[in-house]
Amino acid sequence: MDIFQLVLRPLMFSGLKVDPEAVQRQFIATCDRLDRNCNSPWGQWTLQQMYQRLGWSDDCLAQSLWGLSFPNPIGLAAGFDKNGVASNVWPAFGFGFAELGTVTHQAQPGNPPPRLFRLPDDLAAINRMGFNNQGAAQMAKVLAASQQRRLELNAEIPRIPIGVNFGKSKVTPLEEAVEDYCQSFRLLQPYGDYSVVNVSSPNTPGLRSLQSVEQLEPILNALQQENTSNKPLLVKIAPDLAWEDIAAILDLVQRYQFAGVIATNTTINREGLKTDKIAITGDRLRRRWGD
Repeated sequence: MDIFQLVLRPLMFSGLKVDPEAVQRQFIATCDRLDRNCNSPWGQWTLQQMYQRLGWSDDCLAQSLWGLSFPNPIGLAAGFDKNGVASNVWPAFGFGFAELGTVTHQAQPGNPPPRLFRLPDDLAAINRMGFNNQGAAQMAKVLAASQQRRLELNAEIPRIPIGVNFGKSKVTPLEEAVEDYCQSFRLLQPYGDYSVVNVSSPNTPGLRSLQSVEQLEPILNALQQENTSNKPLLVKIAPDLAWEDIAAILDLVQRYQFAGVIATNTTINREGLKTDKIAITGDRLRRRWGD
């Protein structure tokens, strides 16, 4: 019997009237504690037991991309481990890679809660987080310590590629976005196997305008010049772009020799939802967020 599908998931998503963000925050705190103690006897035993039950290894799933080895193609997306506190734990869940962040140069609280809502009938969620994170400098300290623990870790768990996802600080004007991204990149470049330029979240005012060629080109150019270690750089785009806008971004990606595109970020389209409104706020969902 699948305990998660039959018992835990219905209980967490429908039966318990708890704040989804509070559940996620508590889960991350537990993973943070495990990461900090991953070299202790109980920490190594726990990670090993998790990997034996949740991990999966098969040559047909393994891939080599950008010189990085991915044990499987299923990864943890950015937005879950926003401060990079559990990079040594995600392999034990069976992930083939993990992307940390989104992190901004300036620490910021994000949008006021409630800001995360589950839609069980649609197998979906509404995300209005707003890049809440402790800032690039703090993440650099966390990842430096995590990497040292990883070097000393004896548990037989494969290493997975770790990506770092960068966004613009909310307090930074759009005309200063280039330097804002570069400041974060300088701090965190040593700790990510690849980096992602996030210009497509709908929850930071004006951010999506950075996807225009005129504003995106100087960002990509500056970051590639800063990329002294020649690690893969990617750009994350919105799913709501017109085809001609996507084509223009792809031209820039090729011109500045970026490694690829991550598609897609959060959509602002609400078509086809079964859920009519969010009970806790009364917001109608069959419209675009922000309308």
